[in-house]
Amino acid sequence: MDWTWPEALKWAATAFTLLGASMTASDLGRRVTGWGFVGFAFGSACWLAAAQLEQESQLGLTNLVLLVLNLVGVWRWLVRKAPGGTKAAR
Repeated sequence: MDWTWPEALKWAATAFTLLGASMTASDLGRRVTGWGFVGFAFGSACWLAAAQLEQESQLGLTNLVLLVLNLVGVWRWLVRKAPGGTKAAR
C-alpha cells in the first residue's frame, strides 16, 4: 500500500473516531466521556485535514462543524464544573 498524507490522515481519523465513539458510548463517567470527545475532536481534525488536501469541501465543512461540536463536548465534560459544583475532570 502506498501511503500518502491524505491516506494516513483518513486512517488516523477512523481510529480516533472509533475510539471516541467507544469511550462516549461506554457511559463510564464524566471523565471517560470527556476523553471520548477528545478522540472525536482529533478524528474530526484529521478528516478536516484530509478533506483540505483532497479538496473535498463537503467532507471538510461537515468535519469543521463536528470539530466545533466536539470541542464543546470537551469543554462540557472535562473543563466546566459538573452540576452540583464539582469539577468535571476530577
